[in-house]
Amino acid sequence: MSVLKRGFFFFSDFFSTFRLREHLPSIAIIAAACLVILSCWVAVYFVDVLNLTSISPERGLWWHLFRNRGPVEWVQWIFISLTCLGAAVLCGSFWEKGEKRGQLFWGLIAITFILMLIEDAGDPRHVLANYGYELFGMKRRNIEGVYFALMASPLLYAFLRFREVIFNIPQTRLYIVVGGVLYAVAATASVFREYGDFYVNLGERLSQEVTGGVIPPFFLMDFVLEESLELFSAATIFAGVCIYWRLAGPGRKYNRFRYPPGATKSRSFR
Repeated sequence: MSVLKRGFFFFSDFFSTFRLREHLPSIAIIAAACLVILSCWVAVYFVDVLNLTSISPERGLWWHLFRNRGPVEWVQWIFISLTCLGAAVLCGSFWEKGEKRGQLFWGLIAITFILMLIEDAGDPRHVLANYGYELFGMKRRNIEGVYFALMASPLLYAFLRFREVIFNIPQTRLYIVVGGVLYAVAATASVFREYGDFYVNLGERLSQEVTGGVIPPFFLMDFVLEESLELFSAATIFAGVCIYWRLAGPGRKYNRFRYPPGATKSRSFR
């Protein structure tokens, strides 16, 4: 089967198996994340852009909402923690069922999200990058790139080695792929944020167009857009874990190919 045809079936299975009632909890999770993001954007627009009330001449509401370890990131931590907890319970569930591949897949996912939570809460990559630069003259971008690669290695191995565990249940596919790709985009952009003044140049255009220059270009990219993207990604991945839990979680027999009655069946994902 050609790559294009496999890709078509990969996503078409999601839509052919789509049942609104089955997906409602996952849709509600994503909607809640979008509501948080939209509410913060609207608040920033009225407070900072329209200047209805001044919080600080340099650090407006945008800084308080989207800064590192700020409210938007707090919500992201909730989704990351729930994903980690769900993955750990699924790992134990597969261990009880004697399904080693499922146990290893979800165990690796749980480890990755623990590392992600540590990174978001403590920013150890910035500490390591600063030490590497000050002591050895290493480029911060290189240190952060290696750090992200090591942090993502359990997840990458899980999907390369055991991807059928989750992808052979078609209802999970779009959530996991969209969330994973957006997280990868956010991480890659963060690593290269200073390369050729990437964040400053792009942020300057966006800041002038969207906020009238109220939000500094770098922080518009690094805080407002990056944190919004990461929150949406975390919610989307957790939504995928939730629907997997409903179909193959504790108390349910694991079916390698999960199609609801009447759905069109294509080739399985291998």
